[in-house]
Parts: sequence; C-alpha cells; structure tokens
Amino acid sequence: MNVDNINRWLTLGANVGVVIGLIVLIVELRQNSSLTRAAMEIELTAVQSDLELRMSAPDISAVWMKSVYHPEELTLVEIKMMEGPLVAVTQQIDHLMNMQEAGLVSRSRVESHVRNIAPFYFGSRFAQNWWQANEVGWQGTGLYEIAGPIIDGVDENFMRDYFDSLTIAPETPPTEGTSE
Repeated sequence: MNVDNINRWLTLGANVGVVIGLIVLIVELRQNSSLTRAAMEIELTAVQSDLELRMSAPDISAVWMKSVYHPEELTLVEIKMMEGPLVAVTQQIDHLMNMQEAGLVSRSRVESHVRNIAPFYFGSRFAQNWWQANEVGWQGTGLYEIAGPIIDGVDENFMRDYFDSLTIAPETPPTEGTSE
C-alpha cells in the first residue's frame, strides 16, 4: 500500500514536472521567436538605410535622377548602376517573404512594406521597364504573388511628380507699391 502511494505521488510529480517543462519551453520558444523577428527587422532596416545612403552619393544620385527624368538617355553602365538598387529592394522584399514563411511576420506586414516602398523605387519608366524584364524570374513565388500586382500598379511618373513636388520655387521679392 505504501509503495503504491509513493509511486502515484512520484508519477504525479513527474507529470507536473513535464507540464512545467513544456510551459517553460513554450515561453522560451516565443521569446526566441520575438528575438529572431527583432533581429531580422533590424537587419531589414539596416539594409534599407545602407541602400539610401549609397544612393545619396553624387554619382549614383545623378544617375538615379537621369533614370527618373530621362531614362532613354541612360548608358549601359548607368543602367547597370541603376540595377543595383532595384535588385537590393527586390531582395529586401524577398527577405521579408522569408520572414513570413518562417512565421515571423504576417502577410499584411509584407504587403504594407511593399506598398510603402514600391512607388519610391519602381515609380519611374526605367524601374517599371526593369521590373517587367525581371519579373519572369519571380513568377510562381510568394514574392511575385504579393509584390507583382503592387509594383505593376505603381504610376511610372510617381518619382518625377514626387521630386517635382519637393522643389521649392525661389521667393520673388515684393514689387514697389505692394505690401506683404
């Protein structure tokens, strides 16, 4: 009788220990998932910042503006220079898609990111032409399923209109006899 009671208490204690162990494991997995997501989001932001800093260099900026305003005048070397940022942005979207597949971000997070950046990278005739030439390599993938329609829907004059809207006309001095 005594041995049976001891065995039952030991079994109960072992089962409680297993349940506690599983709870600790679940908490630890969630923490690891959160840390992984945070690290990958930081990496995504760093890539975006690095891309923007590189594009602000005078030689790249000049080519970028040429691709927006006069894409038909791009040389082959300049076309190659413009390919770099577009490939980087496409890879950035693919990185986010990998995060979605791993369960680290939602589909709506990916769609929101693509909607936010697509006009600023694919909103020119050159970038739209580049996407049309390269989208075949992405067809059948999750990236194409999400990004394809969004990029295809971007106005090819978005960047031109955007940069024009940032231009501030010089102030004209008041003429004599008028007051401000």
